[in-house]
Amino acid sequence: MAGRRRLDTEAADVVELCAMAKRFATDAGFAAANEALQLHGGYGYLAEYGIEKIVRDLRVHQILEGTNEIMRLVIARSVVAAAQTGAA
Repeated sequence: MAGRRRLDTEAADVVELCAMAKRFATDAGFAAANEALQLHGGYGYLAEYGIEKIVRDLRVHQILEGTNEIMRLVIARSVVAAAQTGAA
């Protein structure tokens, strides 16, 4: 709830907060979906099981609105800047 308030009040670190949320959500979702795919073996790739669609969709979400690698850079720059100004 506190994070939502910070976004609603247009906090200065809104870009970093959004980058953290996007990266976490897509990476966690992809990890869970990939594990489900592994558990199902070859059947996980069949459209009848639906797992292949979830994996494919989550991979796309890792790329849309900026790749997760770029989100990591945004977060890292924010952490470094905060450390340099003594705000950490």
